[in-house]
Amino acid sequence: MNGFIFQLYISALYLALVEHIENMKKTALPSLLALHIAVFLFGAAGVLGKLLTVSALLLVFGRTLFAALCLLPVLAYQRQLHFRDVSKSTIACGFLLAIHWLTFFASLNFAPVAFGLMGFASFPLFVALLEPWFFKESRRAHDAWATIFVVVGMVVMVSATSWGDGAVYALGLGILSGFSFALLAMVNRWQGGHTPPFKLAFFQNGVAAIFLLPLILVTGDLAGNSAQTWSGLILLGAVFTAFSHGLFMFSLRHLSTSFASTITSLEPVYGMLLAFLFLQETPGMRELTGAFIILVAAAYGSYQHRPH
Repeated sequence: MNGFIFQLYISALYLALVEHIENMKKTALPSLLALHIAVFLFGAAGVLGKLLTVSALLLVFGRTLFAALCLLPVLAYQRQLHFRDVSKSTIACGFLLAIHWLTFFASLNFAPVAFGLMGFASFPLFVALLEPWFFKESRRAHDAWATIFVVVGMVVMVSATSWGDGAVYALGLGILSGFSFALLAMVNRWQGGHTPPFKLAFFQNGVAAIFLLPLILVTGDLAGNSAQTWSGLILLGAVFTAFSHGLFMFSLRHLSTSFASTITSLEPVYGMLLAFLFLQETPGMRELTGAFIILVAAAYGSYQHRPH
């Protein structure tokens, strides 16, 4: 009952926030703000996922299921609760979303949160390589430089890693998570011109939950979980998924995927900070140096995309 009341509260909060976002002037500034908030919530999701101490499969299923449920009243309020916009690309995005989160949360089983996040930070490199081809666009020099510095920062962060303690598996899964998210972001950018962002978030999370349902039933991960675990999954789905996912797709309506990918590189920085505060995972000097390089790259990218 407490979880249901909490979900109703989050849905009511959405109604106010979504209405405010829809009434914003369509300039780069609201998109930048939405993007930065989304990235902070992305970084916090990894820490919350590790605190819940459940399987990656249950984490992703709960995250996508509760995200879709929390978005239902939002779409009903906006009179967008119909399924005419469901397409093959929407289904593909739901599958990519499930792969992205499964690989990321699985990485947390092998090493501290920072390593999965650092692997995910390869996402801008994949976008920089694929986006000009995907959208038939010319390559932008400032986006390329920002991407290079992000990769340099990631290399610095892992340069002192001991590869015998599971970090190589965590980093590899993180890179796979970054690649799948790069594909997802580019399709979201294309779809963003045709479908409202929170509706996209609903479809994609709903499809991901449907994909994962047979697996969760076979493994029996639904049984024996405490009320605290379910409350954590509701929080993960409502705030750190539905809201953040919607904000991210809102930002892609007015910003390039390359730029969004550069800002998303702040996710490991936020994640390291929160892991230090809540999990006592203390970063070393090289991790901090790499995080600083990524911060500089993100700041440079934000400056280049500032409103004129």
